[in-house]
Amino acid sequence: MLYSKNFHRCFLACLMLFQGALNATPFESCPSKAFLMQQSVAQLYGVNLVTGDYSLLSGDLGTDDKINAIGFNFYDNYIYGWGYEWGTLVRIGSDYQATSITLADNPGVNFFVGDVALNENSYYFYKKGSSYGLYKVSLDEESENFLQVINVVDGQSLSLTIFDFAFHPSNNFLYTVDKNGQLYQINADSGAATALGDIGEQGTFGAIYFDVDGNLYISRNSDGYVFIIDLDDASPTALLFANGPSASQNDGARCAIAPIVDESIAATTDYGDAPDSYGTTLFSNGARHGISNIYLGNTITTEHNANVYPKTDQDDGIIFLTPLLAGSDSLIQVQVTGAGYLSIWGDWNRDGEFTAEEKLVSDKYLDNTTDVILVNTPITALNGFTWTRARFTSLAPILASGGVADGEVEDYRVLVTNAGNSQIQDTPYYIAFEDSWPEQGDYDMNDVVILQNSSLLLTSSFEVKQIEFQGELKASGASYRNGFAIQLDNILPDNVDSDLVRFEINGVLQETNVIEEDTLYLVLKITDDLRSHIQLSQNCLYYRTESNCSNSSLMTFSVTVPFITPITLDQFPEAPYNPFIFARTASYHGDLFYHPGRGLEIHLKNKIPSSKADQSIFGMAEDNTQISENNTSQNLTYQNDNGLPWALAINPGSTEVWKHPLERVDILQAYPKFQIFVESNGNSESTWFSQSNSINSKLY
Repeated sequence: MLYSKNFHRCFLACLMLFQGALNATPFESCPSKAFLMQQSVAQLYGVNLVTGDYSLLSGDLGTDDKINAIGFNFYDNYIYGWGYEWGTLVRIGSDYQATSITLADNPGVNFFVGDVALNENSYYFYKKGSSYGLYKVSLDEESENFLQVINVVDGQSLSLTIFDFAFHPSNNFLYTVDKNGQLYQINADSGAATALGDIGEQGTFGAIYFDVDGNLYISRNSDGYVFIIDLDDASPTALLFANGPSASQNDGARCAIAPIVDESIAATTDYGDAPDSYGTTLFSNGARHGISNIYLGNTITTEHNANVYPKTDQDDGIIFLTPLLAGSDSLIQVQVTGAGYLSIWGDWNRDGEFTAEEKLVSDKYLDNTTDVILVNTPITALNGFTWTRARFTSLAPILASGGVADGEVEDYRVLVTNAGNSQIQDTPYYIAFEDSWPEQGDYDMNDVVILQNSSLLLTSSFEVKQIEFQGELKASGASYRNGFAIQLDNILPDNVDSDLVRFEINGVLQETNVIEEDTLYLVLKITDDLRSHIQLSQNCLYYRTESNCSNSSLMTFSVTVPFITPITLDQFPEAPYNPFIFARTASYHGDLFYHPGRGLEIHLKNKIPSSKADQSIFGMAEDNTQISENNTSQNLTYQNDNGLPWALAINPGSTEVWKHPLERVDILQAYPKFQIFVESNGNSESTWFSQSNSINSKLY
């Protein structure tokens, strides 16, 4: 085996120095935080990329000069870099002391671009100039080239104005961004550089990192902005990820096989709770703040990741004192603790995103006060419910997404109307179904239980301009697979402004069309299979109908339906409208049928079926439906000989919840007065559903 003369001469001395450095204890693990080296006399910071928050790890690294070109080595959990005081490689352990390492064939100049490879235990470093180039040195004691500098490519072949680079966690390419914003991929074996495109940002990017998913992070020296770049995009673009520390001299390192997470045992980050299309979770580069003494209202919540709508935080910083009217002024009350800048965005076009043009309040300075602010909603704002986001922080300006080191974010669901418009909030109803129809089954009325809310947007002449439904699946005690839909009797589907319909499940905008096709009247088909949206707890057969089976997962929906021609209020159906369940296609639904599919519908008593219902089922088993030829108001539908229905609409009032029966507990046993209510045609025991009239032990 051939070695250079210089390598022979210094090998023993190099090895002794390297082994002497082993006295420094390595870091305990591959940390999620990034390391940032700054100042002309080296200081090392830890950066939480979740929020951009940073803290000084050490102001004394055992040198009176710079340390640059740092990289984290996951082979031994040390930081390596270039020590200007010694003009050679240094290693830093958990004591934050730099130990110099003598190299064979040292180029004899200082470097500020470097990183440690992930597929080999080697340190790579680069300097622009015809006399320099890209170098590597093995850190593997078993390697024949241990601590010997090898020139990969000269500086004429690789000539880039860059300030740091980083190894991808899996493909062994180096990535960097030059001062003009050009993204490059560098082959570490040959030194060949490939331009991947303009990222849309310029500057000195002195700290570059990767995470385990292959996302590239670049930190700009001048303002501390940390950008994220998705290399899988056809045109990779820098998106603001966090507001980090700024410095004239910056260099970064990070364990690239670690995910970006908040490592603290207790949650130390505040997130919003709007649907994730708005940038809410960390995965979506959501709005997030490090916990500090600056926040909205009186309290602040902390999470390791966001609670996305319908799970919401108890926000208390913003009160909308007057309605948000498109093209008009409104009043909001803002309470802040500490001093900072308030910004508020509104999704005025209701496309599920906040843009820079959708700001309601821009960088308003407030200091430990409660203030009333006059705001103007754009005249172009669409009517209906939408989301607003408020962020309060000591930094300005910031975007609607991304991390900052302090402050708080609060998301609010609000209603936007036009001047002269008004809103009617319908009574909320629990809609409960027994899905054994036309047989009575166990009659526990918990096969599907949905809490349904609705509201109407009215014009000044009391015409219905828009309807919105919100719902939550409260129980699913069904062995059968059921879909759920809502029919608006006598409303024609072609009067719906389909371009403005908005449909969400669990806060996620749905691509499927909620307007069912080929129906006589308007049918909003929420889902073909309710069970597919929930997750059962271990050893539980049903959803929230069995004792000791709490099932924490949620299934919620919201639908906004605007009409092309407003409909007079007296011609519009009344709440709870006509909700119904139907059999999932190609699924078993009792011994009376073979896969009855969409044609098997179960409605509230005396409600008309949709035009897709299979009316040949009427009159089978216990059903005593009688339908007139033209579906007139004389219909007697979905009831047995005694008038008992297969579906109920229950309004317990705004202060009380309705408790459904336990699995296989007949509702007549759980609520004994229900029988009297039915037999009296609703004239007696009208509060049969209250808890005071129940057998509590038989309720879920």
